[in-house]
Amino acid sequence: MRPSSKHLITTAPLSAVFTLVVFTALPCGVNSLKMRNFEVPLHVVRGETTELKCEFDLEGEKLYSIKWYKGGREFFRYVPNERPTKLRYDVQGVWVDMDASTGATVVLKDVSLATSGRYKCEVLAEAPSFNTLTEHAILTVVDLPEEKPVVKSAREKYKSGDLVAVNCTSAPSKPAAHLIWYINDKEAERSHLLHYQPILLRNGLEQTTLGLRFRATPYHFSQGHMTLKCTASIGVTPPALTPYSRNKYRTLGHHTLQPPLSLQSREHRYGTASAIHPPNSARLLLLVALLSIVNQR
Repeated sequence: MRPSSKHLITTAPLSAVFTLVVFTALPCGVNSLKMRNFEVPLHVVRGETTELKCEFDLEGEKLYSIKWYKGGREFFRYVPNERPTKLRYDVQGVWVDMDASTGATVVLKDVSLATSGRYKCEVLAEAPSFNTLTEHAILTVVDLPEEKPVVKSAREKYKSGDLVAVNCTSAPSKPAAHLIWYINDKEAERSHLLHYQPILLRNGLEQTTLGLRFRATPYHFSQGHMTLKCTASIGVTPPALTPYSRNKYRTLGHHTLQPPLSLQSREHRYGTASAIHPPNSARLLLLVALLSIVNQR
């Protein structure tokens, strides 16, 4: 009995599906590249030297090349079977130390604000597989403020009932410093703060100012004194991670923080100045300015 056209239509797609499964399964051999460790610092201080690492297992394959990109532009490649084995290409803000770079490790020297960007490592295996492994991360160059914040007051003396009006301005930095006001070591209420837009300077750095306005009361004067403190900080908290990237950072040993850098200014009071030794703590630049006010009755 001759089959109907309906049967012919249903058998053709089954054959096509079976053929597709066979062909897509062929390239998946037992050998495949695996990333062991990929390190791109989240933050680097301007002028410093830093390392980018792309460590992998060939899993039985032969290496053809390792290439590094910034923002989609190749700046370094390592091809073991070519001469020279290492090449670098001009990309703005990227200065490669060729002697110290191996391919799996790339050393960037004298980083600048232009060095900030998205860095990608691409590992390519030899024929016939030409398996490719890529990984990327964001690097940001920071320029730390070199001086303590400056506190300016509308008046030299205050008493209970006066309107206290002071401003705190950070030294130039990149990114902009985060300012916090404290009244007698207690963080000031938001209603007392006056926010100003950060100022972008010609050299690319930013300067921030935070005002403090409140009515002084007897409660503010402890033993006849009131202390106002302004801190300027640049933190390096890692960005929010997706479940995949969080696992990737922990399992592969990605470094999300560098060793700590910590600075602290001298403590300034009205008419006196005493040195404070800088603590060696978290990766946070912290500059402090203090203003001590005597209650004038």
